[in-house]
Amino acid sequence: MFADPATETLPAPAASLSGRLLYVEDNARISELTALMLEDVGIDIVQASSAEEALRIIETVELPFDMVLTDIVMPGLSGVQFARRLQERFPDMPIVLTSGYSDDLVAGYGGQYELLNKPFTRRALIDCIGRNLIN
Repeated sequence: MFADPATETLPAPAASLSGRLLYVEDNARISELTALMLEDVGIDIVQASSAEEALRIIETVELPFDMVLTDIVMPGLSGVQFARRLQERFPDMPIVLTSGYSDDLVAGYGGQYELLNKPFTRRALIDCIGRNLIN
């Protein structure tokens, strides 16, 4: 489903890629692979397996997050519902949605957010974070 992070060649990441990323993904395998793709780029990743867990994390952490990357289709709150709640509290926080469904199905669901299509490569993931991360 995803490019193998071990075999994908990439130049050394830019020093400007630093910050705290809240990553919300209910599929443990996808979450683990995505974290592997980002382990050497200097980003502090906090993972949640649901939108509800992510909301609890946001309430308890001392350091704020610089960006949120969330799956759309999850049990309980969807990624779009979660993103809308976050935007009420943090209107300037970059939020990117991920989905393995077609663009046509997702367009009306969360069209105001950037969409990173699954499967994504390490390059696409890092480029997306670089475009959205508040430094």
